[in-house]
Amino acid sequence: MRVASTWDDLIAATRAREGDVVVVDPCTAGVRNIGDRLLDLSDACVSAPGISVVGYVSVTAAAIHAVHRLVRCFDAEIVVRGVDDGVDALAATLHRSLAAASAEPLLASARWFAPVPSDIARALALLFRRPDKVRSVDDLASAASTTRRTLDRWLARAGLAPARTLLGCARVSAAFHLMTRGKVRAANAAALLGYPSARALARELHRLTGWAPSGIPNHVTQAAFVEAIRSRLYRNARADSGSY
Repeated sequence: MRVASTWDDLIAATRAREGDVVVVDPCTAGVRNIGDRLLDLSDACVSAPGISVVGYVSVTAAAIHAVHRLVRCFDAEIVVRGVDDGVDALAATLHRSLAAASAEPLLASARWFAPVPSDIARALALLFRRPDKVRSVDDLASAASTTRRTLDRWLARAGLAPARTLLGCARVSAAFHLMTRGKVRAANAAALLGYPSARALARELHRLTGWAPSGIPNHVTQAAFVEAIRSRLYRNARADSGSY
């Protein structure tokens, strides 16, 4: 963990991509400077895509103003001092934010879901960034403001894998990032991502990539993993033969 002593230090560390998650108390900038500082941080995040932002705030008028800007600029997670900043709750928030970073290598080129309507494309981006929020095909269809049947029809027309396979790709991608970057155990990653057990995560991971969780942290590079998942995003890939 890197602790930045000033906003300039924080922004420099963000541009240098020294981590995947930035935790910031925006009110340390002072009420008048919140907007400018958050714009500077937003610019830094643009130059280092994939970084998630967590706002750590107190219940004050200035914080309410800052939270609005944080959510608008970053879709940030918000943690309130003395309310939801217990050890377990804070760890879960940070791990969710860390998992979101796993989406960027797959979303860096959106061409794979370009053929679908914009609402479905946005839902797919949400799925890969926040698989903890999109845990079923019904959730994905709801996020896309459509029905399961229409969703599957568009995916098929675009040559993309069925929705259930895409759900699995998003979840195991997040699990990989948690286990490698976050040093999270497979059982904890499974719980964070909605699997009933670590064994269920292991089965889905093996079905989609051929690897087991035990072989992930030290023997599989991010590039190799991303390539394995990318090949499963399309219809008729080997991964589509599995059942859920």
